[in-house]
Amino acid sequence: MFTRFYQYALVASLVGYSFSVTAQAQSVKSRTPPPNIYQAVDTKMRQLPDSATHTVGGLARYINASFSTEADKARAAFVWVARNIRYDVENQYMLEFQREPAVVVQETLAKRTGVCRHYAELYSALANQAGLKSYVVAGYGSLKSAVGHVWCATRIDGQWYLMDPTWAAGHVSNDTFVPHLSNEYYKVKPARFIETHMPFDPLWQLLRAPRTPQQFQQGIVPAEPKPAFAFADSVALYEQQTPLQQLHATNRRIERNGVRNGLTFNYLANSRQQEESCHIEAYNDAMQAFSEGANKLNSFIEFFNRQFQPKKTDAQLQQLLPPIAADFEHSRALLATVHLQGAENQTIVKQFEGSLQEAEAKLHNCEAFMAHYLRTGKLLRPTLFMNVSSIGGRNEMMR
Repeated sequence: MFTRFYQYALVASLVGYSFSVTAQAQSVKSRTPPPNIYQAVDTKMRQLPDSATHTVGGLARYINASFSTEADKARAAFVWVARNIRYDVENQYMLEFQREPAVVVQETLAKRTGVCRHYAELYSALANQAGLKSYVVAGYGSLKSAVGHVWCATRIDGQWYLMDPTWAAGHVSNDTFVPHLSNEYYKVKPARFIETHMPFDPLWQLLRAPRTPQQFQQGIVPAEPKPAFAFADSVALYEQQTPLQQLHATNRRIERNGVRNGLTFNYLANSRQQEESCHIEAYNDAMQAFSEGANKLNSFIEFFNRQFQPKKTDAQLQQLLPPIAADFEHSRALLATVHLQGAENQTIVKQFEGSLQEAEAKLHNCEAFMAHYLRTGKLLRPTLFMNVSSIGGRNEMMR
């Protein structure tokens, strides 16, 4: 009888993380509002039926049915969020980056209140659903004090703009939110937006000469380096990366740009912990794929030990091994993304790699035997299950 291939499991726990900072609201400023050049779009969005406002899909369908240009769709999403979400003054000091965006969006639609992340996540969800490309950007928004804030970067007609639906919605006065739509924070060019908004990740400054945290605090405009920072190329690369690759690249850019205040330090520390958790999750997924493949491989070996009884057709036999190979390939692809810190974790990963390699070798033997078996005439096939010493080494499973 052929020795059964035994699998063993390695255990890794997912690390939880949380991060809370002040969610900055707009301060009161006295100015004469310019004419509203978006009046036609804004008026159309006032006609939106309430039945369409309870889901992102419903809102996006109305926007897509009402507007055809990217500029109008972006404005429609922005003005609806700024008008219909009230700033949550009571919870203005809570900005939890660990919560899933979809949960934040649904909560915002249900309660119609929130802090800056609620505004930004909902706007970006609407913009993306309407066919635009929009990202939520985390950072802080004051030259004098570093308080956490979140806004959006949106590509409209091939050009990147920054916008802040929270500050556009109104301001806080005497601990009370005062709604007042402002266009000052809609579709702002990066060179002007950086005067009041500093992203943790310098990529989302969208500038050829990104500012360091110190330069932002001091209001210094740096000279353009040679060569200039090709942010468009970097964004294009970002869009091609996996979430884990995006997170790793983001953390590297934040560190290289300088960690000069407590808020950036805390954000980076939390983001690194999130990256580590993603690696552990990828490891666990790789282990799951390996376990599924190993279970199938063990079943095939038991089938071999029974000399392929009960009988299967050749077509059925040909379908037994490819799913195992697919599981091992998926496991290896996931494992290639895992980069855990610490000697103990690295040892666990190496042990897993050894187990996967052993299983792949067993699978290769099984594939070789199956190919030999299917090439052999049916009358001679039973002899292939005999001990290797009696038939001159034709039994690939024993190698």
